[in-house]
Amino acid sequence: MKKEKLTKKQVAKIKTEILEKYTISGLWQTMCGYIVLLFVKELLTDNYLINFSVDVLVAIVAFYITLHNLINQYKLISEHGISKKPFVFQIFGYVIGLFIVIITLKSPFDISFAILVIAFLTNKKLFEKELNSIKMK
Repeated sequence: MKKEKLTKKQVAKIKTEILEKYTISGLWQTMCGYIVLLFVKELLTDNYLINFSVDVLVAIVAFYITLHNLINQYKLISEHGISKKPFVFQIFGYVIGLFIVIITLKSPFDISFAILVIAFLTNKKLFEKELNSIKMK
C-alpha cells in the first residue's frame, strides 16, 4: 500500500517536470518568435531598429531559438504520446501573428505579441489537459 502512494507521487512529480519544461520552452519560443515577427515588419517597411546587419543577426538568433524550442516541444509531445493538437495550435498562432504583422504594417499598434501570448496560453492549457489525461507506467 505504501509503495502505491509513492508511485503516485513520482508520477505527479514527473508530470510537473514535463509541464515545466514545456512551459519554459513555450515562453522562450513566444519571446523569440515575437522578435522574428518584429524583424519581418522592419524588413517589409524598410525601417530598422539599429541597422539591417545588426537586426538580421538578432533575428537569426531568435529564429534559431524559436525553432529549437519548437523541436523541444514536439519531442515532449511525441515522447509521451500526447496528441499534436497543442503543437499545431502554436504553429497556427505564428501564422496568424505573421498575417497580422503584414496587414498592420502602417499601423503604430502591434497586436502580434498578444496573439502569440494567447496562442501560448491556450497551447499550454491544451498540453496540460492532455498530459493529465494520459496514464504513465
